[in-house]
Amino acid sequence: MSSGGQALSISPIVSLLAKRFSVDGVFNYTSLLLSREDNMLYVGAREELFALNLSDISRVKLQRNVSGHECVSVTHERKRDECSFKGKDLQTDCFNYIKILLRVNSTHLYVCGTYAFSPICAYIVSVLTEDGRGRCPFNPEYKSTAIMADGELYAGTVSNFQGNEPIIYKSLGQGAALKTENSLNWLQDPAFVGSAYIQESLPKGNPVGDDDKIYFFFSEAGKEFEFFDNTIVSRIARVCKGDKGGERVLQKKWTTFLKAQLLCSLPDDGFPFNIIQDMFVLTPSPEDWKNTVFYGVFTSQWYKGASGSSAVCAFTMDQVERAFSGRYREVNRETQQWYTYNHPILEPRPGACITNATREQGISSSLHMPDKVLNFVKDHFLMDSVIRSQPLLLKRSVRYTQIAVHRVQAIHKHYNVLFIGTDDGRLHKAINVNNKMHIIEEIMLFTDPQPVQHIELDSEKVQYRARNLFISGACPHSGKLWRVCPVQRPLLCLGREAVFECQVGWTR
Repeated sequence: MSSGGQALSISPIVSLLAKRFSVDGVFNYTSLLLSREDNMLYVGAREELFALNLSDISRVKLQRNVSGHECVSVTHERKRDECSFKGKDLQTDCFNYIKILLRVNSTHLYVCGTYAFSPICAYIVSVLTEDGRGRCPFNPEYKSTAIMADGELYAGTVSNFQGNEPIIYKSLGQGAALKTENSLNWLQDPAFVGSAYIQESLPKGNPVGDDDKIYFFFSEAGKEFEFFDNTIVSRIARVCKGDKGGERVLQKKWTTFLKAQLLCSLPDDGFPFNIIQDMFVLTPSPEDWKNTVFYGVFTSQWYKGASGSSAVCAFTMDQVERAFSGRYREVNRETQQWYTYNHPILEPRPGACITNATREQGISSSLHMPDKVLNFVKDHFLMDSVIRSQPLLLKRSVRYTQIAVHRVQAIHKHYNVLFIGTDDGRLHKAINVNNKMHIIEEIMLFTDPQPVQHIELDSEKVQYRARNLFISGACPHSGKLWRVCPVQRPLLCLGREAVFECQVGWTR
């Protein structure tokens, strides 16, 4: 482990021009979708949706800015007036900010926007609009996440105008829509930062017969810490893809919702970086999901030494599985104190997916789960085990906002290269060499300091084993989208971008 980035000896060997996309009068490039099916990079902004050539993002293939309900992007003046009447700022809040941008199939995109605090979603191509509540937040400032899995949308957001009803919601599929239970406080004012679909049913025909899972990453109020006011904790939550809700108990609610604490802390004094800012899930291949690593960017609500420090921590799938198969915590409803549940655990195991073992008991669906098991899940959704990690990288006086990780094949081993964005528009490139994390490059991405809001990594091979990195900023009054220059060589050859030129191909 290293407490800070150390520079390697590097020297530039080639220069290339960077590609930049920006449009006058267009702000808040908030969503990116990289689509290899049609060689496009889709960009969602305030009131706009763009389709850019993946090889040259300065070439715009499509720009959608259509009034009325022909497209989700532009907000009706009537909706803007309603938004303003409800007390929101007409100049900042009462627009349509694209928050969800996902591919449904080879012909359709699914797009959701805030639509002046009246969220709306649309299928682009067919242009069929529908209510976006429970899928897209009302407020453009609210942190939300969404992911598509086999035609079903899984979203972590809020379901009401006030923003005080958080929800993890499944919709769009053939089965019944499912959501978390608000009355049971499964979620405590969460700030969602990401989600992931992991196919844990693979390989097909395996003896366990487990289900695929959807994971959510967020920070929220840690109600289990009764001695500390306003303590924030980072969480990982999961649901099973095959969950159908309960027949009598938890009807149209998740029967498999469980959550656990993620703790990124210093090894010496245990100082916690307790607020997750972003999570990147690195899975070698769908069938090799057991070797998944979760890379998170964390900050702290407390200060130690220099303010604004950040840490990068990694968690393994083995750690996650152990936590979700361990003991539960339960709360005393009168005192609101949490403690470990030390009694025998029911069978089938509450919150678990349907497996071959449960099928042998005659339970082939969550609809067949015994009521006592589902009643237990209602009050025992928090796992007792804390998933712990120490910082791979610690930077003082830096606030990290985003992370992407690229696995590079060298001659004898793999290297995981980290791209980490900051709140003032810098990109750090880091790599672990000889068990020490080194920052090998720092790039200033924007002429005006602004948070790095989104990093999209194109891991597909293109010319000369090249990779592309797409980065968007979050300045509310301007917006730029960058395409990092392609890579010309393996290992550490991961591109450099600057305002006018970039240098790639670094030697060790």
